[in-house]
Amino acid sequence: MSVTMEAVLEVLEPDEPKYDKAASLGPDALPHLRTLVEGDDPMLAAKAAYAASLLEGDQGKDVVAAAAHSETASVRVAAAAAANNLPSDSAAEVLMDLVDDSDQGVRKVALSAVPADAPPQLTAKLESGSGRAAGAGREGREGAPEESPAGGGTAARMPGEGPSMMPQEKPAEGLMPGEKPHASGGDAQGTGLMPGEKP
Repeated sequence: MSVTMEAVLEVLEPDEPKYDKAASLGPDALPHLRTLVEGDDPMLAAKAAYAASLLEGDQGKDVVAAAAHSETASVRVAAAAAANNLPSDSAAEVLMDLVDDSDQGVRKVALSAVPADAPPQLTAKLESGSGRAAGAGREGREGAPEESPAGGGTAARMPGEGPSMMPQEKPAEGLMPGEKPHASGGDAQGTGLMPGEKP
């Protein structure tokens, strides 16, 4: 069965793509998905990258890899998220540069997508503290993500979680990042309750 660009667009253009149908299009959809990834619509490019990752095995790896090298950060984020759907070795190939990306959002998603059984080349890169994957960055930035408690390399954390914090950020007991103690002595702030909620 030959898949047309119209069939691919029918699956991807809705606000909520029909990813289950995307997978059923099979490898005949790959040329169209690649065209969309390399096109000038970042939303369709991101959806196409993710759809390619849903094909059986690593059939969509090359399309996801193309998205990983996009100039648009949102497309690279989609590639990092799509790596979760690829076999471990293929995911590692896609993530190798993304864990070192210049965009913090891309790095965060890429670090969270590193497979538990990542190949030695990727784990060595994470453990060696190379580049941005360790937080130093090519410009020598500080704020490296900390080693995960299980010793599995770099752990992706939200700012303010655990020992990894944004530069100049101070830990606060019981407060969310950016949350300040309530001026009246703390009725809702810092108690785990939403403002206005009663204990």
